[in-house]
Amino acid sequence: MATDKTEKQYKAICLRIEELLKTVGNDTPPDNNDFIELDRLSDWAADYEEEHFPVAAPSLIDSIKLRMYEMRLNQNSLEETYIFQNG
Repeated sequence: MATDKTEKQYKAICLRIEELLKTVGNDTPPDNNDFIELDRLSDWAADYEEEHFPVAAPSLIDSIKLRMYEMRLNQNSLEETYIFQNG
């Protein structure tokens, strides 16, 4: 495949991937032509996305806020938990 990837190619490949996902499943053998095509197009799309839509790693504070949200903690409850465990 060409290395010069365009948005138009990306959109066409995404549509083709959607079509292939309707026919390729977990039980599809790896030597199946649709499986091979899906694998190659998925790699192409992943490369395009990494180049054009990079996802930055979250900052430490954002990671802490997310973890607090997941654990349903606020600053007060976090402080109380920390003091009781280490006090």
